[in-house]
Amino acid sequence: MYNKYKVLAFGLAMTIVSCQNNNKETKTTPASADSTSTQIPENLTYKVTGTLPHDTAAYTEGFELHGGKIYEGTGTYENSFVSISDTSTGKLEQKFPIKDKSIYGEGISILGNQLFQLTYQNHIAYVYDLKDLSKPTGTFKWPYEGWGMTNDGKNLYVSVGSSIVYKLDPKTFAVVGQIQVTDNLGTVDQLNELEYADGFLYINQWQTTKILKVDVSSGKVVGTIDCFGLLSNYAPDYTPKSEDSVLNGIAWDKTHQLLYVTGKNWPLIFKLRLD
Repeated sequence: MYNKYKVLAFGLAMTIVSCQNNNKETKTTPASADSTSTQIPENLTYKVTGTLPHDTAAYTEGFELHGGKIYEGTGTYENSFVSISDTSTGKLEQKFPIKDKSIYGEGISILGNQLFQLTYQNHIAYVYDLKDLSKPTGTFKWPYEGWGMTNDGKNLYVSVGSSIVYKLDPKTFAVVGQIQVTDNLGTVDQLNELEYADGFLYINQWQTTKILKVDVSSGKVVGTIDCFGLLSNYAPDYTPKSEDSVLNGIAWDKTHQLLYVTGKNWPLIFKLRLD
């Protein structure tokens, strides 16, 4: 998402037009026929139950818990990698850089014994064997930008910076459905990092401190988690590396019912328990 904010208006317009044109032959099922919801999203409060150290060299694009480990995908052309860290200490255990510096890494998701990784504007997605992340075992073509990715145990969900989340078949990367995200004011765009939990998508809205709780069946935003002040309260001496050092990492700990939250180049990972 390097300089995404500067190209967002153009990118969103092209993405929406492209999505409409390229999917004419694809049978998709929108999550809802309603363009807006009259219900105002609930303000979801939380408690910070703990923190972990986070690699400040990690320009976080994808974030996921699996098998007691934290998997993270990062971006920038100079420093895209996938890493594995310990969930109890935050200690970095392994790092797998993308050697091709023309590739900008984006969101990741683990499904079965595979890790999927989007790229920003390279229009490809990588597939890795989870036992060996040193090199991909395959690739898929993807016609749009890649932003965030998650899964529900069966299908992948991908965001492209617009108000639409695409539902994909992990075997073919074909679009099998789409979710138009709306709230009481209309469509909600700049959808970025994703996490699926119990029938809801938790979505970071790019360049904001908000995480949106979205009902997968309707696309409606039912709740909002505002992380404003989270980093400054716990790391007051931290100086952001750039204006893009923002919230952008969400992972769900199903066992303990916690959200793990971090950001691009942040020094900490936060464990949040929703009230």
